[in-house]
Amino acid sequence: MIDSLVSGKLIRDPQVKISSNGNQYVQFLMSVSTGEADTQIVSGIGFDQSVVDKVSLLKKGDSLSVVGSLKQAEWTDRVSNEVKHGLSITANQSLSIYDIQKRRKPKSDSPEPKPVNGNEPPSFNDELDF
Repeated sequence: MIDSLVSGKLIRDPQVKISSNGNQYVQFLMSVSTGEADTQIVSGIGFDQSVVDKVSLLKKGDSLSVVGSLKQAEWTDRVSNEVKHGLSITANQSLSIYDIQKRRKPKSDSPEPKPVNGNEPPSFNDELDF
């Protein structure tokens, strides 16, 4: 397995399922750009509750980045009975555009400069000799 960061767009809505021991997990399918004309399809699964919570809120077309163990996958197409190859990732962490917006604070909430020794805020307009 290869530890990797994979970023792409969901090509269908993620599916939350329940395992036989009663724990939730999420399955998803991503289209990932390879820098060439074609894209790579990566199937994913996440067992960590934070991954389940974040990914389950996303919809088809949303951007998603996941970190986890990447491996080659092989399956037989149900329609053509042709053997296909691809990639699958077991996600340990995830990040979406919605996470980034939560972390950013509006500029109006930026702190004011603190006074120095109880005086006026420091002036940053002083001359610099070069």
